[in-house]
Amino acid sequence: MGRAVCVTVWLMVGALAAPAPAAGQAALTPADSAILNSQPLKRLVLAPSLLRRLSLLAAGLDREVVLCLQGTVVGDTALVREFAMPDIVHSSVDAVTPLPCPPATTLAVWHNHPWVGPDSSFGLRTPEDLCSLSQPDLRTVVADSIPFAVVSVGRAAQPIVCWWRRVQAVVNRHVKFLPRFPRQWLELPGLAGAASGP
Repeated sequence: MGRAVCVTVWLMVGALAAPAPAAGQAALTPADSAILNSQPLKRLVLAPSLLRRLSLLAAGLDREVVLCLQGTVVGDTALVREFAMPDIVHSSVDAVTPLPCPPATTLAVWHNHPWVGPDSSFGLRTPEDLCSLSQPDLRTVVADSIPFAVVSVGRAAQPIVCWWRRVQAVVNRHVKFLPRFPRQWLELPGLAGAASGP
C-alpha cells in the first residue's frame, strides 16, 4: 500500500509549452524549429525518492558532478525514477566534463552547483542565483539530444532544484547564462543530515 501512495505523490517539476521569443532572444532558425518540433516532451516528473537522493548528494558535494536521469515516457511527460553516473573526465567546484549520457536511456541530465558564497563578479548574491545554466552548460544542453537539464544547488541552507527543457536552452543559447524560470524551481525543506553551506 505504501508504494501505491508514493506513486500518487510524484512531484511534477516542469510543465511548460514551447517558449515564445522574448526581448533579447535570437530569432528562431530553421534548425531551431526542427529541434523544437523534435522535442515532444513538455513535463518532467521526478520521483520523490529520487529528488531526496539528488538533494542529499548535492548537499555533500564540493565539486560538480553529472548524473544521467532515467525513467519512462508517458505521453508528453518524462517520469524519472533512477540515475546512472557517467565517467567523469574532469571535475572542479565550478565545472565538470563528463562522458555523454546515453540518449537512448536518459531523459534528463542533472548536475550540481556547490554554493560557496556570494560572488559579485558573477552577480551571485544568494544560492537561488546559482540555479542557472552557464554558457558551457548551455552549449552542452544544445548539443545533446536529452530533453531536460536539471541543476541542484548544494551546500546551501535549503536544497534548491531547477530545470529547463532543452528547447528553452536552444532558444536562449546566446545569453551569458540562463537563470531559473519562475515556475521551474523548488526550494525544499532542509534534509536531516545534509551538509550545510560554508
